[in-house]
Amino acid sequence: MTDPEKETTERHRHAPRVSAEHAETGLGQIGLITHEDGLVRDSLIAECAAALATRGYRLGGVVQSNPHREGRRRCDMYVRDLLGGGEVKISLDRGNEARGCRLDQDAFARIDAWIERAVLEHVDLVVINKFGKEEAQGRGLRSVIAEALIAEIPLIIGVSEHNLDDFLAFAGESATRLKSDVEAITAWCRNAIERRAHGRCEPGLPSGGA
Repeated sequence: MTDPEKETTERHRHAPRVSAEHAETGLGQIGLITHEDGLVRDSLIAECAAALATRGYRLGGVVQSNPHREGRRRCDMYVRDLLGGGEVKISLDRGNEARGCRLDQDAFARIDAWIERAVLEHVDLVVINKFGKEEAQGRGLRSVIAEALIAEIPLIIGVSEHNLDDFLAFAGESATRLKSDVEAITAWCRNAIERRAHGRCEPGLPSGGA
């Protein structure tokens, strides 16, 4: 029996890539969450995703949780797939004295596949917990973010002030900076989803019916 996730990852690896610089996106397609405290930012995004899922919206992408273990200076980091429900640990356990990057790069191939599946299935909203250093340098999840933009799916994404200029150069006018407030973020998401649904049903546009 074949592994659907492995097949998706393999197909994704060999698929032609496009960049957001070439996407025809409208204003406000991306909701930008810029709280400088990464733990607070992750919590805001996860709480917003939970509120939207409760209302029946179909979400794709990932949220991050950061449990702390007693005796450790730094928390563990887990990312959960909003569409399929899978979870992967992205932090490497290198001990309290370790310095530098502690991310498990192998985990990101799975995350990449999760987000691509969400785009291919045309979810209502794509959630990405972080546009980080890897994405700022043209790697990481940058390509699947671009694919979501080209598919005209609304997106919320966390970005630190340190990477904000790189993100804005990438996304341009498709980004709207949001207040660090769950209700404000959730309201923006609902509006973005409804705008997209309304645009797909405008007179003269193709519909799903015969």
